[in-house]
Amino acid sequence: MEKIALIDWIICAAYLFLIVGLGVYFSNKQKGNDDFFLGGKNMHWMPVGLSLFATTFSSNSFVGLPAEGAYRDYHQLLAIFFIPFVVIPITCYWFIPFYKSLPFDSLYEYLERRFNRSVRLLASIIFMIYSAGWMGTMLLAVSRILNVVLDTDGELIERQLLAVQAAAGAPAAIAQELSAIENELRSQTIFIIVITGILATAYTAMGGVKAVIWTDTVQAFALGGGMIFLFTLLLGQIDGGWETFLNVGTGNNKFSMSRTDGGLAERNIFSACVYGFFVYMGGQLASYGAFQRYITVDSVRDARRALAIKGTFTFVVCTLFFLVGTALFVFYQQSHADVFAGLSHGKLKDQLLPHFVVNFAGGYGMVGLLLAGLFAAAMSSLDSGINSMSASLVTDWFRGKEFGTKVNRLLTFFLGILVTGFACLLSLIDHPVFEILISIAGATLGLLLGVLMMGMLLKRVNATGVIFGMVAGLATFFLIRFWIPALSDEALLKIGAFAGLKNNTWWDGVFTTMPAILVAITVSAFTAPPRPEQLQGLLLSSQKSR
Repeated sequence: MEKIALIDWIICAAYLFLIVGLGVYFSNKQKGNDDFFLGGKNMHWMPVGLSLFATTFSSNSFVGLPAEGAYRDYHQLLAIFFIPFVVIPITCYWFIPFYKSLPFDSLYEYLERRFNRSVRLLASIIFMIYSAGWMGTMLLAVSRILNVVLDTDGELIERQLLAVQAAAGAPAAIAQELSAIENELRSQTIFIIVITGILATAYTAMGGVKAVIWTDTVQAFALGGGMIFLFTLLLGQIDGGWETFLNVGTGNNKFSMSRTDGGLAERNIFSACVYGFFVYMGGQLASYGAFQRYITVDSVRDARRALAIKGTFTFVVCTLFFLVGTALFVFYQQSHADVFAGLSHGKLKDQLLPHFVVNFAGGYGMVGLLLAGLFAAAMSSLDSGINSMSASLVTDWFRGKEFGTKVNRLLTFFLGILVTGFACLLSLIDHPVFEILISIAGATLGLLLGVLMMGMLLKRVNATGVIFGMVAGLATFFLIRFWIPALSDEALLKIGAFAGLKNNTWWDGVFTTMPAILVAITVSAFTAPPRPEQLQGLLLSSQKSR
């Protein structure tokens, strides 16, 4: 705690005051569902684009991407480059005009018209599962950083060593003391998660989607500015500066994006492309939150401009995330290799960036800037996710019924509390947050992408086929993520190359989506075709005639 100076608390408090203040400002501007969930459908494209970026890259990215650049290579960045160079161009050219032509406030209303209401509600459930997992991992990332900043880990580890020394020769006493210390650390983590979740929920419930978009705008610049500052600071701390950074990074293959070895077990160019397409394309085309942003602006042109802003910020800021990670690798190898090695396991990887800021950045204000950047990253996604979940609940389950602003706020607050509780459960998992998120996103966004593409591109696919396909996709995911990891070494040898999926979540999207598509096509071929009204104006090809 002594590492946090008054100016750090002032910087962090000022930022939080600004964010909550925006929620209060917009709280009096909500007159119905259109205002609360869609911003009146007349938002400016610039803040919408920044909101799309800030929502995608959150506190998970804040800790996970620099750790990826430090401990691995740049294949994760290759997957992210699919957003500006593949996903956004495809979305802008083919799908934005189609989406803007639909008279729907919910993307999943399209699925009801194309298939049936059951498909719509299943899609809504899958989206909410994704949102809960996504936001839960973000709160978990916040707690892990604050454990370093507040030095709760260090204090408890020191007490742990003292307890072992004091209870030498008494195994039962040692075990009891260590269990008490672990429970205390878990309680502190949960406390941090709860406080952060309540803050984000509060201003989202007050201000609706306008508060979400404008706070995301502030947070996008905070996130980008923080990375620029950290990278510059790190280069100044490295002996030899930029030249050493490049030489050491190149010598250790940190900038590699083109590995072809390792099969399904490794993060290589093949798994990066699969992950980049299915997860990020799914997030752009099949997420309720993305569609929600597209219809907050007035025209196709404005939606395309918003996506161009997202693509530009994604390219620049995410590249900075990885450059910061490589700079952390070089810095720690020069002076604190033992610390770097000690943080290389499981969830400890998430503590590398905050460890540098707290212990080596120097100067008052740095920890405050870290905290502000952290809350910027976390809240920019929490607010969007909570608002989108509330909007899906109202539009998909209650057909857009006007409950009034008060009820909308209560729903938002209730969902925020549920997400916060889910994050507390995730705190029991000893894995880097980004790995948890990739697996959840692959299973949900990839599946939703497959369902939407079948609806828009394949005339013969019907509701029965889609429902069977969704079940098959989810069953395949659970088989990969729960059955394969439980196999013995001998059993893993018997399944051959597929054993590599045990520790590589990058394939989860394709192995969830493809079985769903194959089963849906097969079942549809043996059941009644869709009715004419289920196709009229609802196929992507019909866009050409409009």
